[in-house]
Amino acid sequence: MQICVPIREINRLNTLKKLQKVPKEAGLVEVWLDRLNLNDIKDIRNASKRPLIGVCRAKDERGGFTGSEQERIKVLMAAAETDFEYIDCGLNTKPNLIKTLKTACVKSKTKLIISKHFWKKTPSLEDLLKTANKAKNLGADIIKIAAQVNNWSDNTVLFELMRVLKEKKILAIATGMGEKGKISRIGCSLLGSFLTYVALDEKSKTAPGQLTLAEFNMYI
Repeated sequence: MQICVPIREINRLNTLKKLQKVPKEAGLVEVWLDRLNLNDIKDIRNASKRPLIGVCRAKDERGGFTGSEQERIKVLMAAAETDFEYIDCGLNTKPNLIKTLKTACVKSKTKLIISKHFWKKTPSLEDLLKTANKAKNLGADIIKIAAQVNNWSDNTVLFELMRVLKEKKILAIATGMGEKGKISRIGCSLLGSFLTYVALDEKSKTAPGQLTLAEFNMYI
């Protein structure tokens, strides 16, 4: 089970401080670049020996980036060019911009995560598989699907999604959001999810229902 610690801070200094607190058991670190400058990216890369995932989300994806879509893609491209091992781009991004980003990723040997968040509910397994196929066709090396879990049974949909994708040998991240989705953050990993997100503490959570390090250690 691979742990990824997300870091979402408002400036370079706070980000660097959080990087120093990442525990040794974390295999990856996800760095939100929404509110950072392009010049900060190199310093962040140099400050971590762990593989990094670069994320830059606009407000429609509940992120903090306020520039244009083209500018947002430039941030992700800069992360790829600065040797981030992974970058995460939302599925709602225009296909031509994803294509541009994919080209940059191939050149820098960065893996492209294409993600989709369902903030209100967990769709049917059929719809989730269609979402996964769309992301794969756009060039995703890893597909990420996060869905709001309103009923305990929603977790089983995510478990089945992960089982099917693993059977198809498609690298994926599946996770449930919300209090009832916490179990999926362990269960999906056991079923083959590429990683599970674990926050340093309550204030560091980047999604509802995300486990803290203390909670994760309690489950495991």
